[in-house]
Amino acid sequence: MKEYMNDISEFSDLDQLYLLNISKTSICNFSFEFISRCISFLHKQGSKSFGSVIIMIDGYGDDPAEIYEIPEVRKWMSELFIRYPYFLYFINYSLDSHISLLSCIGDIAVVYAGVKTQAPMEYKRQGIDPIHDVEPKKWVITLSDNLFFLMKRALIDYGQQINDFLGPAETIKMITVITNRS
Repeated sequence: MKEYMNDISEFSDLDQLYLLNISKTSICNFSFEFISRCISFLHKQGSKSFGSVIIMIDGYGDDPAEIYEIPEVRKWMSELFIRYPYFLYFINYSLDSHISLLSCIGDIAVVYAGVKTQAPMEYKRQGIDPIHDVEPKKWVITLSDNLFFLMKRALIDYGQQINDFLGPAETIKMITVITNRS
């Protein structure tokens, strides 16, 4: 499982779009070396890095559990947000990566519609397209007040640092809506 951050802008109408692949090895080894290099690169891009990343977690394709149900992923993600509480600033909303990330660091209440989720490999074996053929689940994500305010403060500070006020404001609004904060 190779970790990489590839420019995939050619597949998007955005100027910059990166696919960030995090390996199971990094998660199991509790390593942040690769992600730290990626974030350093994104810092250099300044406000152009807002919403420019789609994140993938590689190595769990044969596991029927949702990514937020896997203890080592939750632990790794929690540490990621302690190190970089403004990380969601970089995440593109188009593939719901932001929801998956918030699910990994928050408390989840899931309401299943239809059948229980299967492993991606099982869907493939059965010829099922999980994006179009499976009824989506509904879930509620709750963040602790401490984590929410840590993220909010870090986003504001990061925005001031790079002279971007709209990106952090939009990210804070997204977190507020997704986690049902009033």
